[in-house]
Amino acid sequence: MFDIENSPGFLLAKCHKKAFQRFKKKLEPFNLTPPQFAALTFLWQKDGINQIELGQLMGTDRTTISGIIERLEMKGYVQRKPSSSDKRSLYIFNTEKGNKLKYKLFDVAREHNSFLLNSLGKEEKSELIRILKKLETAINDE
Repeated sequence: MFDIENSPGFLLAKCHKKAFQRFKKKLEPFNLTPPQFAALTFLWQKDGINQIELGQLMGTDRTTISGIIERLEMKGYVQRKPSSSDKRSLYIFNTEKGNKLKYKLFDVAREHNSFLLNSLGKEEKSELIRILKKLETAINDE
């Protein structure tokens, strides 16, 4: 018999689903989804990257990232500008409206992360992050 309740994939998926739903609810007042928040956060770290780079940072395919950027652009949080050397290549930049959300959203994200980790001790929190990064690397290297 397969023990699904102790399966790492099942447990990760279950935790992700619950954490995603909670974070989604916290972002509703800003009319954003967790993937849109992630895209904005990567752009706050490195403004003016292209769609392919952003997709790689987020681990998201081209179609999905295109939809995320399109919705953020419609909301006025980002804008796409063509490259000066290649007009087919578009770079994504935060707008003033998008930048105004930065610290409010960081507060929401910090609160959410604190909630997720509040049952763990300091060492357990660090260990969980280390293990998750190790798993991600192993999966990416396959």
